Amino acid sequence: MPVHLLWFLVLGCFWGLTPSFYKLMGEAGLPVSHIIVYTGLIVGVALAVVPWIRGRLMLTRETLFYGLGCAALLNVPFSLSLFFSRHVPATEYALVVSTAPFWNYILALVRRRESAHPRRIGALMLGFLSSAVLILTRDHGAEGIISWWLAAAFIVPIIYSAYNSFAAEYWPKNADTLTVGALESVFSGLLAIPFMLVLAPPWGAATPPLFAYWTALAASALWIVERIAFFTLIRDKGALYTIQAIYVSTPAAVLWAIVIFGRPADAWIWLSLAILMGALWLNNSTQRVAM
Repeated sequence: MPVHLLWFLVLGCFWGLTPSFYKLMGEAGLPVSHIIVYTGLIVGVALAVVPWIRGRLMLTRETLFYGLGCAALLNVPFSLSLFFSRHVPATEYALVVSTAPFWNYILALVRRRESAHPRRIGALMLGFLSSAVLILTRDHGAEGIISWWLAAAFIVPIIYSAYNSFAAEYWPKNADTLTVGALESVFSGLLAIPFMLVLAPPWGAATPPLFAYWTALAASALWIVERIAFFTLIRDKGALYTIQAIYVSTPAAVLWAIVIFGRPADAWIWLSLAILMGALWLNNSTQRVAM
């Protein structure tokens, strides 16, 4: 199996598992700021070990700028993801995040990095139809009661599109994936420390018992591999190829959530998933036709 295909499958499977981890950490009572600080520092230090031992930790102005920029752009949707996952079922939230390719395309249109194409426009319409099915069938949507938590959660993939664009366009020359991943993760944790100290200080009464943090440790192990896969593909294949891991992560996320939380998906969830997969296929087929 080609190395990049292996990383692609790993990335998709791990992306699919992430919404369930968000939900587990929320159920364990971990404050959002604690999750960002602890997982960021753990993942960053773990990724830095190998290049540091080999003397290849590239701490240049370019890599520091890139790591800080990625961390700043990542922390906003990351914190919002952790927040919304506490109010939206994992199966539904996974479908929300899976609309990221369409928001990436809209951003590219606005920035004139892409041109309008009939198939892409059709994919966007199907993507929004998938979202509408999801929103209108939650919380008695047929009775006119819209799931506002679910609707608000769409801000997350919109903001993620800015992060993906920055990560692809400003890759530091000759940088290695471990250094880049380490810097992004460490900066992510450091940027969240002031928020933790103000909003949820570790010595506060709201801090859960130590054993509750097993979810953060498990997520950190998951994200160490995920960061290596993500930045390897971003560096070698670009954002267009990397974002297609959504093909793997979307059905994986729904299945992971069903297995972990034991809440079966209803027919509307499966319909929304089917429409979304059709939209993703149509969006990708446009790229092949254009080649």
